Amino acid sequence: MHLFFRLWPMLLVLFTTSVAAIDFDYQGISGESKDNVKVYLEAQTFPDNSSARRIISASSEQTKRALRALGYYQSQINITETGEKSFLVDVELGERLRVNKFEFEFVGAANQDSRYTGAVARSGLAEGQVFTHAAYDNLKSEFNRLASRYGYFDAVYHKAEVKISIVNNTADIYLSYDSGDRYRFGDIIFTNPELPRTMFANLAEFSSQDHYDSQKVGEFNQRLGETDYFQVISVRPDIGNRHDGDIDLLVGLQLKPRDTFEVGGGITTDIGPRIRLKWTRPWVNDNGHSIAFEIEAAEPKQSALFVYRIPIDNPVDDYVDIQAGYIREKTNDTESEKTIVSTTRQWRLDNDWKPSLFLKWQHEEYRQADQYSVSNLVLPGANFARLRTRGGLDPYWGDNLQASVEVGHPYWGSDVEMLRLATLGKWLRSYQSHRILLRADLGGILVDDITDVPASMRFFAGGDQSIRGYDYKTISPKNDDGQLIGGKYLTVGSVEYNYQFAEKWRWATFVDAGTATNDFSEPVSVGVGMGIRWLTLIGPLRLDFAKGLQNESDPWRIHFSLGPDL
Repeated sequence: MHLFFRLWPMLLVLFTTSVAAIDFDYQGISGESKDNVKVYLEAQTFPDNSSARRIISASSEQTKRALRALGYYQSQINITETGEKSFLVDVELGERLRVNKFEFEFVGAANQDSRYTGAVARSGLAEGQVFTHAAYDNLKSEFNRLASRYGYFDAVYHKAEVKISIVNNTADIYLSYDSGDRYRFGDIIFTNPELPRTMFANLAEFSSQDHYDSQKVGEFNQRLGETDYFQVISVRPDIGNRHDGDIDLLVGLQLKPRDTFEVGGGITTDIGPRIRLKWTRPWVNDNGHSIAFEIEAAEPKQSALFVYRIPIDNPVDDYVDIQAGYIREKTNDTESEKTIVSTTRQWRLDNDWKPSLFLKWQHEEYRQADQYSVSNLVLPGANFARLRTRGGLDPYWGDNLQASVEVGHPYWGSDVEMLRLATLGKWLRSYQSHRILLRADLGGILVDDITDVPASMRFFAGGDQSIRGYDYKTISPKNDDGQLIGGKYLTVGSVEYNYQFAEKWRWATFVDAGTATNDFSEPVSVGVGMGIRWLTLIGPLRLDFAKGLQNESDPWRIHFSLGPDL
């Protein structure tokens, strides 16, 4: 209590003293040197009653530190008061420090690692070159990063110092770095012994005795998350128990609750508002089987899908799916109710392609224009897909390639003999603030008469993801009454350019063109326009204004969608 009474006057001053706002103007410096001085000076705080002399003294010292960090040890600094709480910082920079001597001793396995030697070359630290403390610190930080990522866990600096000669305006650098040996992956140790080790270990894209790489560890962690089994995942190297050049990985997994529920939705101008409900039982038995049931509903289209998944080698991309679904659609001149039962075997190749084989039974009742029919199809087929991206939800590089083939024949119970092919390709490349998006959508049905093909399998074009400037699925051949009947062939291409003018905003301009046809006698439909992209946490939100050029009377149309470009 006595201590409080002695300290309370100082506490009162501390909590009641206001902080002065200081304005600085600069002369004689610009660019990097000015920016660094501003950072140092604006980080200062002074009580409101501080004298100009105190502010000038402290600011001179901070300016000196800011400039020395950039190698300016010969600077002349003069700070004068120009008004109330306003000061002019006048600097004559002088010559920058030069590296006089760079003694670099590099031993260990990393001596043969080009990543390390490349880091030295990129640092700019060499005899006769400008010296900055930032370059020196960055080089050491890069060595530490490389050691951590690539498994040089015994790396150590025997010597790391810089000697500055202000008289000679030079810096002598002494670095002695011993990386030790590079560790290799040892065993994958699951801390939960109840889970099947082999199935999850197969998700690791590395083998025992491969050189350690923390990026591969991160990818293993990510692929464990893609199984949708776990609510807690921890993958880390057991650095404290490394041995004989090997380092084990400790994998901690905690299963999700028995049942999980998701509610989602979205909105596009193609189908309007959409709601999605999903129930999942991610872990049915000790073999990792899972069940999912999903319902989607929008005004023109409703669907329900049941999936039972059986892992083979791993549950992410090597499995068998058994599916049953129902889809109802009413769009333009199409009304369709379709029931599907299928089984699919999917796996993954080393080149990231994911092929799959399937067998599908499809029953469809439909009205297309003036035709009403019921169709039963047994369709064996195959899919091929590859998605590569860099940049997360807003990728700056990538491509998405998909192709599928389905075959129907009376020999195995189909009402119609047909071969349906469909391909989709998207390509994205970026350079600084510029992005180019290319898209191609091609399809064809080999069949005697398109009226034998159920409505859901015919081709239509137009809409947000097809040819902008036209309504959803309004481009196709027509009957004598002008009703849409769908086509045997689809050809759509798109070129889009984006320019990022702010952190979360892009401007876009595009040209889409193509047709859905039976004999290519129809003119090609072309849509042009421009739009805006807002980069949200769940992907780009796109708002486009587009006009179809097929008819001069076609109005401008608004297209709205949300999701990744690829």
